[in-house]
Amino acid sequence: MSYFDHAFEARIVPHDVGRYCYTVVFLEPAVAAELPFGDQPRLRFSGEIGDVPFAGAWQPLRGRWYAMLSKEVLREGGFAVGDLVEVRFRVEDPDVVEVPDALVRALARDPQARAVFEGLSAGRRRGLSHHVRAAKTEPTERRRVAEVLAALAGAPWGPRREILVSHDTAKVSSKE
Repeated sequence: MSYFDHAFEARIVPHDVGRYCYTVVFLEPAVAAELPFGDQPRLRFSGEIGDVPFAGAWQPLRGRWYAMLSKEVLREGGFAVGDLVEVRFRVEDPDVVEVPDALVRALARDPQARAVFEGLSAGRRRGLSHHVRAAKTEPTERRRVAEVLAALAGAPWGPRREILVSHDTAKVSSKE
């Protein structure tokens, strides 16, 4: 039995979303028909493109779904737009969030921040965790942990968007 439940071939294509252009693969319709998109329009997954690990969520687009490919995945696999690749994946539990160790330690020291963090949706927790995990240096990681803790305390966060945390509802909202 394969480690991954689903496999198909797809072409790597550009996908324009407003001002941004992402590099993506579209989910094969026959595979999409097997997945529980009726319960949830976006499904978290982990898998491989070629032999390169990747993870994300299948994003809906007018009855089709796509996964974005990071520059790191493209570089590691030597992939380019137009390449035909084998995609293997399995659907992951949408409520599981991998929180970076630095953020786990900071939340352990701040029970109020931990309570707010735990009250957020999995998607919001995943976004805040990604902000910390994407840091390339230790000083940046420390700064980002401090930003997340400040956001959880209700302070504005980020140069391009303001994240507000309501302690009454324990929700994060984004204003752009």
